Amino acid sequence: MAKKKVFISYRRDDAAGFSHAIHDRLVEFLPDERVFMDVHGIETGADFSKRLEAALAQCVVLLVLIGKRWAGSDESGGSRLQDPQDWVRLEVASALRRGITVIPVLLDGASMPAERTLSEELRPLTRLNAVDVRTSRLNADVWDLTGSVMKALGETWPPAEPGAAIYAAVSSLYAFLAGAGLLFVLIASMFVESVHAGTILGTAEAQLTSWMGQRDKVVKDLLAIREKATSLLAQAGHQVQDVAAAIQRGRRGRPPGSKNSPAAGRKAKRGPGRPPKARAASNGRKTRPLTVRPGACAPLAHRRPG
Repeated sequence: MAKKKVFISYRRDDAAGFSHAIHDRLVEFLPDERVFMDVHGIETGADFSKRLEAALAQCVVLLVLIGKRWAGSDESGGSRLQDPQDWVRLEVASALRRGITVIPVLLDGASMPAERTLSEELRPLTRLNAVDVRTSRLNADVWDLTGSVMKALGETWPPAEPGAAIYAAVSSLYAFLAGAGLLFVLIASMFVESVHAGTILGTAEAQLTSWMGQRDKVVKDLLAIREKATSLLAQAGHQVQDVAAAIQRGRRGRPPGSKNSPAAGRKAKRGPGRPPKARAASNGRKTRPLTVRPGACAPLAHRRPG
């Protein structure tokens, strides 16, 4: 069964910065393929209109980012939302028609457009409860918006705290041991007359308190070990990359006739009296290593117009 997805609808000249902030926060809790935004979700060379239609068909939540320039203006000065081919209008109208969850997001004090300024198919948007996202409290507002999206997708919210699973497992173990110890002491008191029940319960309580303190220490130690292991793995990865880069630099820096060059090694293996293999015609050409100049071949993201 396909996972439910979320679609971010926005106008580039109105909400590009906010759209990336919201996308980046959502992918902290959802896989990339479940969060669709045109810049990230459409491959170079893909049919834009077909890709958008397919993405809308798979989404159950649409975020409509509405800034102060959301309506836009065409060459004649009119609203771009009045154009039947406007991409933002098509995205929102399709979502409303399909009956999926549509969440208007008002950016930096923008207000919901008046119903009379919208086309008939967009007017239901004005009756939906909107969410405010402001630059002055961006992190808090985007966090709240993420919670609304996660709940609409049927996901767990808020997310579990780091180490919660370890803490729960250790707590269960210590609770079991405490219960077993208390039961053992009570059974033993039935056979030992000189030990009073109050003394037994006091001893059990003290032991239980000691175990609870040890539990917290074990949890902290386990979390520290996990963080240390993660750090060591990251350092090892960087060291491997540095060694590989050094090897590559060493290979490029050796002259063809040097003692340790690959060509010299091949000559030594052939030995005297053994004719060298014929070289391909292309080997006689002078070549230089390929380089990419900064900015010369910058990748272009395929974006929809507007």
